[in-house]
Amino acid sequence: MWRQRLIAILALAATVEIVALGIRGLLEDTLITPLLYVIWGAIRIFESIPQGMIWLAFVLAASVVALVSIWGGRRREVRRSTDTALRGRVYEWLRLVTLAQRHEYSRWRMAQRLMLLLAETIAARERIELRIARQRIASGAIDAPQHVAAFLCAGADSYRPRHRTLLQRDEPSPLDVDLEQVIVAVERLVRSQ
Repeated sequence: MWRQRLIAILALAATVEIVALGIRGLLEDTLITPLLYVIWGAIRIFESIPQGMIWLAFVLAASVVALVSIWGGRRREVRRSTDTALRGRVYEWLRLVTLAQRHEYSRWRMAQRLMLLLAETIAARERIELRIARQRIASGAIDAPQHVAAFLCAGADSYRPRHRTLLQRDEPSPLDVDLEQVIVAVERLVRSQ
């Protein structure tokens, strides 16, 4: 029994060796030898070119790269200055509103920014410390609808992502409000203060 297994294993090993030698010869004839001829030919052609021509080509290539980097760098500087000119407060608010319509974290950032804007306005008009104005907003002592006050209070707290599971129902969050209503209410509060 063990002799039959040994003979089967030896026969399999001999077959694998014969196939491997055949593949090796095939790879050598079809891939390795032609590749080596191509490399050898490229080296021979390169060696036949006068050294002065090689140096001239190198200097020309370096000059082109230098000129492109100089002219390309000036274009990039112009682009940067126009990009930064477009990015002001209005651009940042627009970006925040756009993101807030899609992501809960962005809604929290918007609540935080609106709460700070309102607190700065209250502090400047009533000549109180910013800390006191923020406490007033966080306690809900402002003339705004309850959902707007809750939204602004959520901006005063640190961000806590909601962990949703399949079996739990989504708890309503103060951040889940109509952003347009919040902006209108904050705008009214800023103007009336």
